[in-house]
Amino acid sequence: MPLKTDIHYRRLAGEALSRAGIAEPPIPLDALAKHYGIPTRSFTLPTFFSGAIINEDGLPVILLNADKDEAVQRQTLAHLLAHVLILFDDPTEAFPRNARLDHREADIVAEELVAPSDMILDQASKWFNDYRYLARLFGVSEAEMMRRMLDMGIIKQRGIIWDY
Repeated sequence: MPLKTDIHYRRLAGEALSRAGIAEPPIPLDALAKHYGIPTRSFTLPTFFSGAIINEDGLPVILLNADKDEAVQRQTLAHLLAHVLILFDDPTEAFPRNARLDHREADIVAEELVAPSDMILDQASKWFNDYRYLARLFGVSEAEMMRRMLDMGIIKQRGIIWDY
């Protein structure tokens, strides 16, 4: 199997959003899961579980812990959905997956599902790089949005890049 880069996993997320017709924030992750035919169910689970993927009649079902707050449920849904999208991307894989799950790959896909880079760039230019507004728009914390914008080079450690 060829080596896959972070760019590949970010592109995987972008293609999933595009296929589902999602082009504006906030990203409706439940609608994305529904588009791919992945049922999501909320249950009260032990406190150490945020969620899980189970096998129901040979197909994936995402379980979310109903006792967790909305932000945790959203991040969990993105992460678990990312695992399934990665599985769908590899024609040699089957569900349930026997191979070791790589959470780093799923984290990259999940991050891009919740706050896609192209949408962040677009919205940042419209809202003058206001990371606080963008955080609310994308449904992430201000710290997370600041980190993404720093990683993307939109904001530097000592100020904002004004290129428009």
